[in-house]
Amino acid sequence: MTTQTIRIAMLNADTPVPEVYANRAPTYGQIFHNLFTSAASRLELKSSTSSPAPEIKSTDYNVQNLEYPPDPSLIDAILITGSANAAYENIPWLERLNAYIRHIYTRHPRIKIFGSCFGHQIVCQSLLKEYGVYVEKDPNGHEMGVQTITTTPEFRNAMNASAGPAIAIPVSIPEKLRLQFIHGDHVKLPSLDALPPSWVNLGRTQHCAVQGVYEPGRVLTYQGHFEFDRFVNSETLKFFAERGDMPLLEEYLEAADADDDAEVACDIVLRFFMEWGLERDVGAYERVGGLLTPPVQE
Repeated sequence: MTTQTIRIAMLNADTPVPEVYANRAPTYGQIFHNLFTSAASRLELKSSTSSPAPEIKSTDYNVQNLEYPPDPSLIDAILITGSANAAYENIPWLERLNAYIRHIYTRHPRIKIFGSCFGHQIVCQSLLKEYGVYVEKDPNGHEMGVQTITTTPEFRNAMNASAGPAIAIPVSIPEKLRLQFIHGDHVKLPSLDALPPSWVNLGRTQHCAVQGVYEPGRVLTYQGHFEFDRFVNSETLKFFAERGDMPLLEEYLEAADADDDAEVACDIVLRFFMEWGLERDVGAYERVGGLLTPPVQE
């Protein structure tokens, strides 16, 4: 039986804080890679058909330095990590990232798009702006530590309906999903029915009404961090508090020191990467100086 290979371009939009960099991994992309590899092994162990685990291959790109995959035909998915920057900031690397996301979505529809936290926000900003969707500072303040998402029936039904034959083991989508959080911005919908017909809202917490979006075979985002555990989120909270970006409240650290459903959330993303998608890309990149370069503007 043929092993499926999933080639992921890890678009790193920031660097882990020093303690995480030194003790866990130097990039968020490497943390994601390790989690997906573990998730693939879990799927193989659960399989009743002896299906081999998908092979995870990934390459790190620093989008703050304008690094991007040179050839989109050699990737199956892009993953946009978290960042201390805001999606709505007017700086060159963010403008390029917005353009790249739109380009991948419109010209390379077989490539799946996943975003986490900042990645969730910039994907929504890039692809849903014409529907009135935007990113802003959350008037309710920061959402920190482990919080419980109530997933929507629309998300659960859409995920269950979109499995292709490559998925031997359906992943159960829970009604409640606990994830680590550290964010002060959020995605704002102008109305409950603002999303395009093929898109659904993943769920909500008491604090934040849009915890992710999903378009089967194309796009999945999480506001939360399944790549963060107690250690990663606590060190990140302490680092940004010491830098003066936010107050370090004891309740934030207490909320981060809690069990979560990171494995389930990771399994869902891996399952998304294995879904049926569009088979062909359209168009081509502009070649500049020997590099395949995404357009700055669409």
